[in-house]
Amino acid sequence: MVTYRASLPRGLGAVRRARLAVIKFAAGCGFDNGILADVESAVGEALANAAEHGDASEGFDVTATFENARLVVEVKDHGRGFDCGAALERVNMADASGNRGFGIFLMRTLMDEVVYSDRGSRIQLIKRLTQRTAATAG
Repeated sequence: MVTYRASLPRGLGAVRRARLAVIKFAAGCGFDNGILADVESAVGEALANAAEHGDASEGFDVTATFENARLVVEVKDHGRGFDCGAALERVNMADASGNRGFGIFLMRTLMDEVVYSDRGSRIQLIKRLTQRTAATAG
């Protein structure tokens, strides 16, 4: 198993650094081109949410692991969390206003799995590297 781990202060600079580090990590694991762009968009959204909604005094943590052709990116903030069930339900309904929830929709569309825990203050984004993924990524 290969791992990247960082604890960062809240802020856009930290989000950018973490996003670039995770993308470099994913590229080193064999993801490239369109698949890597999907991972970058989803991870960027998760990191931006952690920076926006987490506890400003504690920042956020990011971990990326790659094992058995499976990339797992976990982002943990130290905020109060949110009602994950209600948010996911809103995402599944047509939201004509487009005000909130698009990031959740985006992450769920781009990744193979999205798992919330700790009342939404922890998210796991999972992408599998299959032969088809590797072939279409190149």
